[in-house]
Amino acid sequence: MHLGHILAATIMAAAGGAVGMQPQTSVAKNAPTAFVSAEAVVSDTQVRPGQTFHVAVVMHVAEGWVFYSPSPGGGKFMPLPAEIAVHAGSLSVGAVLWPADREHPTNVGDAVVSTFVYTGQAVAYVPVTVPDDAPAGRVEIPITVTGQVCSEKEFKCVPVHASAAVEVRVNSAAVANEAWTESLRSGLASAKPADQLHAAAAFPQSGSVQASRLSVWGGLGLALLAGLIMNVMPCVLPVIPIRILSVVELARQSRRRFVTVGLAFAGGVALFFVALAGANVVLHLAMGRALDWGRHFQSAPFRLGMAFVIVAVAANLFGVFTVSVPRRLAALGGAPGGQGHLASAGMGLMMAVLATPCSFAILVLAFAWAQLQPLWLGSLAIVLIGVGMAAPHALLATMPGLLNRLPRPGRWMELLRQAMGFVLLLVAVWLIGTLSADTAVARAAAYAVVLVFGLWAWGTWVRYDWPLPGKLALRGLATALAVAAGVWLLSPPRGPAVKFQPFDQPRIAQANGAGQIVLVDFTASWCLSCKAVDYLIYDRPEVARELAARNVLPMRGDVTAADAPANALLYDTLHGAPPLTVIFPPAGPPIRLEGKFSRQDLTAALDGAWRR
Repeated sequence: MHLGHILAATIMAAAGGAVGMQPQTSVAKNAPTAFVSAEAVVSDTQVRPGQTFHVAVVMHVAEGWVFYSPSPGGGKFMPLPAEIAVHAGSLSVGAVLWPADREHPTNVGDAVVSTFVYTGQAVAYVPVTVPDDAPAGRVEIPITVTGQVCSEKEFKCVPVHASAAVEVRVNSAAVANEAWTESLRSGLASAKPADQLHAAAAFPQSGSVQASRLSVWGGLGLALLAGLIMNVMPCVLPVIPIRILSVVELARQSRRRFVTVGLAFAGGVALFFVALAGANVVLHLAMGRALDWGRHFQSAPFRLGMAFVIVAVAANLFGVFTVSVPRRLAALGGAPGGQGHLASAGMGLMMAVLATPCSFAILVLAFAWAQLQPLWLGSLAIVLIGVGMAAPHALLATMPGLLNRLPRPGRWMELLRQAMGFVLLLVAVWLIGTLSADTAVARAAAYAVVLVFGLWAWGTWVRYDWPLPGKLALRGLATALAVAAGVWLLSPPRGPAVKFQPFDQPRIAQANGAGQIVLVDFTASWCLSCKAVDYLIYDRPEVARELAARNVLPMRGDVTAADAPANALLYDTLHGAPPLTVIFPPAGPPIRLEGKFSRQDLTAALDGAWRR
């Protein structure tokens, strides 16, 4: 039994009982206990079917005592975590949202351990949803707060059992509660589920805790910088040459059009992050959870739809079709032809979306900081990431003098355009290949694209008036590319040197209990950075030997799909995204290796796990 449980059992009599009062319509408060009392306030006194309202549970902690949070930490000393039980009859009760706790050193006699507590007053929030078919009438909502408090002056702890209750009336229209103050509204905006508090308490090396040390200006600046860096991610490289072609083509048109089309491209980039900020607001208000970077790629229909869009863009680059707009819309462009603004914005949007699979290592700290802030500030930080990514393109649009230095359009533009079409086809093949664990078909399709590219280069790049050596050199390169790609793509891929076990969370605890270190590699088929981690780390025989020598249990948490077993641990507890390697030692908090890392980083982390 945990020490906190023993203490709770031995001094139960010292707690003092909690006597509930009769419920009131909008606010209810229980008779004070010895150290903790509870008060409940509803956001609406009258609610309608289908509506979600909130119950604020105000907990008053006596001076000189600390009330342990739902993620109290403590190491060997494990105090009882705070819990709130709500019974609302036929109404649906959601996950409790907790206020931020604070770190508190607890003296347990022979040591001082770090715990997380509430002092003074703390307000938790419980979302409650009224069923669509709920009958009219009054509904009583009793609430029970349990947990543990300890004295700050001496090591004396007692359990908590406080209660309160409120009533709401179900009717055809909602009526707001006048007692729902602005302080309660702002507290709801920053409250978090218990698992997010646990992430900060149990994983002190995570990006969330590092981010919490940043100032507001530091966090916003970090978001802007992360967006700037996303422009050089490998995932966005197929779009860059297309953007360059667009700029060169604009050299034949007006300077005004150069500016407006360039700003449309920047606007398309920013639009993606505005949509993410909107999704973040909806998730917070409707579900009480934060937006996780990269979760949209878990949707197979989304990846398939992106592949089809990319194939369509490739076909456009090949000249299979052109997009035209009505003359009236074209006139709005302010230049003959007027085409390009919508397409440019769409290309910017696609560039932002394609940055997702290989940008987590860049965004981890900025995104973690954003999710630790009040809702409005966190959403602003997400938008600023998009502003940072769009800034270079907007800056380029404000430099029409660049037109005088651009190369003249010519045959090279058409060849580059079609070459980029082949690159985009490879991206589409990769996206479709993520839908299946069998990579053989995707690799064969990718080779078919490379083979056609080689044949196209053989027959198209060579001009009839070239000298024979030039023709032989270029066609020799095309042949070499086709042969090398065939050897690489059509050969059976070798498996990773590290033999991973399927993810099994209960087995992690079992292995730790037996004194064994567990390494979990969180990955996804759509994550290109994960492929780099595999190549640099887990495909190396020396790494496999090191893990075996240390008796490390390697597990692979594949989160390609939205229903993957590892999703809850990765997104809800660790608040990470692939690639992420987490080492679970038998004692002490887990050790995280974010994004790409070296073999030396892995060895150092394993050494740290052994010393605990």
